[in-house]
Amino acid sequence: MANPQKAGSDFADPNAYYYSELGTRFYDLFTCDSDKTGPVKGDVDFYLRCARDFGAPVLELATGTGRVLWPIARAGFEIVGVDISDRMLAVARSKANAEDSATQGRVRLHRMDMTSFEMTERFRLALIPFRAFQHLILPDQQRRSLECINRCLVPGGHLVIDVFDPRLDYCIPGAKSPNPDRQMKDPATGHVIARHVTSRVNDPIRQMFTEGWRIEELDAEGRIVSTTETSWSLRWGTRQEMRYLFELTGFEPVAEYSDFDGSPPAYGSEQVWVARKT
Repeated sequence: MANPQKAGSDFADPNAYYYSELGTRFYDLFTCDSDKTGPVKGDVDFYLRCARDFGAPVLELATGTGRVLWPIARAGFEIVGVDISDRMLAVARSKANAEDSATQGRVRLHRMDMTSFEMTERFRLALIPFRAFQHLILPDQQRRSLECINRCLVPGGHLVIDVFDPRLDYCIPGAKSPNPDRQMKDPATGHVIARHVTSRVNDPIRQMFTEGWRIEELDAEGRIVSTTETSWSLRWGTRQEMRYLFELTGFEPVAEYSDFDGSPPAYGSEQVWVARKT
């Protein structure tokens, strides 16, 4: 993820959700459920196939809590994870306790901005899973991020990015959020964790939206024991725009899908891109 770079005083931090205590503590609770039934169903297995096809070492940008990173390391691949949120990285590091020493030894984690990082190591594969690239809300940020990645790849190395394909009815001013309110049970405490969308502002000029979120932790009697108000922002882009970004930054798309089963491109689904460094 990237530090916010304001082009005006109305820009909120696009990554605020990932700095919040409840957002990070319960991130996996909601996201791992999406792995099974949501728009990124099957993505971890897809990234594992990419690692087998393209080889290691692997670089993951916006690695977050290590949802993708640890399975790749467990499968025998060296992987470096980069994220800007100390809280998310703390969760990722805590998962090392559940892994054997060989798996732990294949992982390195760094706090870095994905628009301005540098690495001396060169990678055969880079990943930006689960729409994290879209938290770069300015075109310049997106371009600089791809340029950084390109410099870190070996000649002919590959980049895999997942973003959503914008549904235009969700992008117009006044459109409601497609994200439903959700409740999950925390297996560690038995508490109910409720996540509510409190606001959505669509900006079709900047091709972005900002959503406000309220996260509540409720005990067995339904009393709120902790709560937080937070937000995130994402920028949407068309397939044609993504192709142009790749061309500008030294990449050639070699495959594009609408899901992680390899389905052809489709309006309103995922944009799953595989690009090669030229």
